[in-house]
Amino acid sequence: MRFLKQITFAAISLTFVLSGCGYRLQGSGSVLPNDVKSISIKPVVNNTTFSGLGPKFTEKLRSRFERYGVVKIVDSDQPADADLIAKIVSLDTRNRDVQGTSNVQVEQDLLITVAAELRKKNGQILYKNNAITANESFGTVSSNVVTSSASFATGNLGAGTLSNLTDREIARGQAAETVETLMEEAARKLYLSAVASDF
Repeated sequence: MRFLKQITFAAISLTFVLSGCGYRLQGSGSVLPNDVKSISIKPVVNNTTFSGLGPKFTEKLRSRFERYGVVKIVDSDQPADADLIAKIVSLDTRNRDVQGTSNVQVEQDLLITVAAELRKKNGQILYKNNAITANESFGTVSSNVVTSSASFATGNLGAGTLSNLTDREIARGQAAETVETLMEEAARKLYLSAVASDF
C-alpha cells in the first residue's frame, strides 16, 4: 500500500513539474494572438512540375489544422481573422544508392520545400518561413522496398504484387507514396511552428 502511494505521489509530482515547464500535448495550445479565432487556408500554389500537389497539400493543411481545433478553419473565400498562404517551392529527387557495377539506381531521396506565411487581415505577419522541408528515401527496385514499413503497409501495393511489376512501376508507386508522406510531414511542421505553443 505504501509503495502504491509513493508511485501515485511521484506521478502527480511529475505532472506538476511538466506542466510548470510548459510541456503540453502536441497541438493543445496556441501562440496566436487572442483576436485570431479563425484562419482561412488559401489554395496552395504548386511551383513544381509535379501536377496536382497544390490541392492535395491544401487538404493536408486543412486536416492538420482542424485536427486540434485550436482555431476555426473556414473556406478560403470566407472571411477570417488571418489567412494562411503557402506554396510548394520544390520537390527534388536525388540518387541515394546505386547497386554494384551495373549502376542500377536502387534508392532515391525526395525533398520537399514549402514556403508559408500567416497574415492577419490588417497585413500584420504572424508567421513566415520560406524553407519548411521534409525528406525521405524510397526503394526503386523490388529488392529495396521495405515491405514491413508502415508507409508500405498503408500504400496501394501488396508484397505479393511486387514481383509482377517493372522497376519503373515500382519506383513510380513508391515515389507517389513518399510524396504523400512528405506533404503530411510538411503540414505537421508548418502547424507546429505557426500555431502550436511550446510543448
